[in-house]
Order: sequence, then structure tokens, then C-alpha cells
Amino acid sequence: MIPPEKVSLSDFVTRRLHPTKVTLAYLRHELAVHSSGSTTAVDSRELASVISTLELFIEDYEKLVTREPRTTQAAMPAVERTYVADAR
Repeated sequence: MIPPEKVSLSDFVTRRLHPTKVTLAYLRHELAVHSSGSTTAVDSRELASVISTLELFIEDYEKLVTREPRTTQAAMPAVERTYVADAR
């Protein structure tokens, strides 16, 4: 992560928004393509990747703003973050 004193909040958020926007596009695609009625099927590894992407954005943002990340994950076991490879 870039040290907070070397980047503005606006620049930080703008730079970190791209993976979040990609994640939202993926979720919209999954809803459109893999939905049947009120149920949507998503691969568990892909869902874990979505969660990791969002967690990283939140953690980085909180480190920048408060300089102290949330500790709510303490109750959950530590999980190695993995990302699904691009299928292209």
C-alpha cells in the first residue's frame, strides 16, 4: 500500500475503485446469466474472490482514513486470499 502521506484520499479511492467496479460488473453478469427465478448460482471460489476484493478495498481505505483497520474479522479464521484466474 502507498503510504497515506504520499497520496490524497481522492487519488487513493480513484486508484482502488477499478477492482471494485470490475467486481460489480462480474456480479451483474452472474445475475443476468446464471439466474433462474430468485436463485443465482455462483462458483464458491469466484464468490470468495469477490469477497476478498471487497475486503481489500475496505481494509486499505480504513488504513488510509483511520490508520487502524477493522478488527471484526478477528472472530473469523484467517483465510488465504485467492483469486480466480481470468478465463480469457
